[in-house]
Amino acid sequence: MMSEEPTGLALPYARCLTKQQAAEYLGIGTTLLTEIGPRPIKLGRRSVYDRVDLDTWLEDYKRRGRASKEELWPENEDSTDEKIHHTGGSTRPSRTEPEYLKVLGVPTVMTRKSA
Repeated sequence: MMSEEPTGLALPYARCLTKQQAAEYLGIGTTLLTEIGPRPIKLGRRSVYDRVDLDTWLEDYKRRGRASKEELWPENEDSTDEKIHHTGGSTRPSRTEPEYLKVLGVPTVMTRKSA
């Protein structure tokens, strides 16, 4: 009986994975992969997942964390009234602006308020 000679080179891992393999690679179920994961690549009639895309998607997903579930700027109802729009703040000039400009050495021009 003759045994096969080893070639000495290991086969490279498959870069393209099936849906089941991609889900196992990420440690999640196939349903969750379909719902929140990256889109598969079409190769002919087959849909496959690229390991590079899976790794990139997972890193992006980790960076997002809870931020996608929270409001960026929660609105404090006590600090707003009908004069202040929800997207902006007060338009009154700062009382400390002249002092800042003086410290920065920016020349200021005095203007007279109209009555």
